[in-house]
Amino acid sequence: MSWSQTSLAIAYLASTMGTYLAITPPNPTPPSSSSSSKPAIKDSIHVINFTHNHINKFVAAPILLISLHAAALAYSYPSIPPPILLHGAANGFNESLATWSPSTAIPFILLLFLGVPLRLVPFRSLGTNFTFALTRPSGLKTTGIYAYVQHPSYTGIIIVVLCNVWLYARADGVFACWAPPAWHSVMKAVEVPAMLVGAGAFFFGVGMRVVEEERMLKGEFGEKWERWHARTARFVPGVF
Repeated sequence: MSWSQTSLAIAYLASTMGTYLAITPPNPTPPSSSSSSKPAIKDSIHVINFTHNHINKFVAAPILLISLHAAALAYSYPSIPPPILLHGAANGFNESLATWSPSTAIPFILLLFLGVPLRLVPFRSLGTNFTFALTRPSGLKTTGIYAYVQHPSYTGIIIVVLCNVWLYARADGVFACWAPPAWHSVMKAVEVPAMLVGAGAFFFGVGMRVVEEERMLKGEFGEKWERWHARTARFVPGVF
């Protein structure tokens, strides 16, 4: 096999490892009881259990399964064995996902060199104050990456999620290999509406979490937070 195809297969697996690290809680979610020193606040995503200590395993397991198949397709391309291609030929598997192309290079670069670091750097910077559940921090961090942007980890998770959706949650990718043609035609018909609904729910959830977090920080740190909030960007320095 060529180095190009081998490196693409490695990139698929590396992106999954990066995603796993990006969605792994750096600190356990504290209980919401008042007896805890930093009790969790029951925000909107806490209610639907998205801040569970093991959320990374539930999310990463299906991604790993899909990425393993994607890596096998990439590694064996262009002579993909029928046991790996499965229904792909009949369903129009998109071969650009099995080669280095804009469809693979762009999401891999964004995910591995922007999305994942924008998660891991805040994890390290905030230390024990970074929890997936909304909790009151011991102090307001305004140095390091937080001197430029208020919510780098949310920017990071948006990039990670969108790149994974682009690579894996598409009807002409691995799902084209898995689904019998009759099922695949239905999948293609609902692909765009499902993407729109999913994107709407995701961005609404992120927006709600940001509003709730900012309300909590403003109440906790008052004018200090307001000054920091006024001079820094929310998500992208110089843009937004």
